[in-house]
Amino acid sequence: MTGKIIATIYFYIISAASLALIVIGIFNAVNFGINITQYEKYPLRFPQGSCESYPFKFGPYPVIERGVPATPSATLGTGPSAGEMEEQKKACIKQEDELSKKQKIDDLRNSITFTFIGTVLFLIHFPLARKQSKS
Repeated sequence: MTGKIIATIYFYIISAASLALIVIGIFNAVNFGINITQYEKYPLRFPQGSCESYPFKFGPYPVIERGVPATPSATLGTGPSAGEMEEQKKACIKQEDELSKKQKIDDLRNSITFTFIGTVLFLIHFPLARKQSKS
């Protein structure tokens, strides 16, 4: 194989890979657009249940071992008090909101990055591939 053939193959492979990046970027952008417009709260990638029904999803559940509660203010053998449960529920909702905001930023960043990098690579490599194959 000559150097010209190898260069042509290289430029076409990079062009194909950059098209794949563009497709992934567009898919991420459409996914972001749907999530931002169709949901009241931006959905998490891996939902773990509701904070209303299970407020301990982001932290350790207070386990009672041998009759001694894991939380110091809980009464013996009854688990967390109603005040502690409400506090934990608020903390859970706050953390879920923070994760939702982070997920939204990550999705937007990924869609822009994939589309931009793919476009730049394609605009650089595809004309060179065409030039190499013609000469």
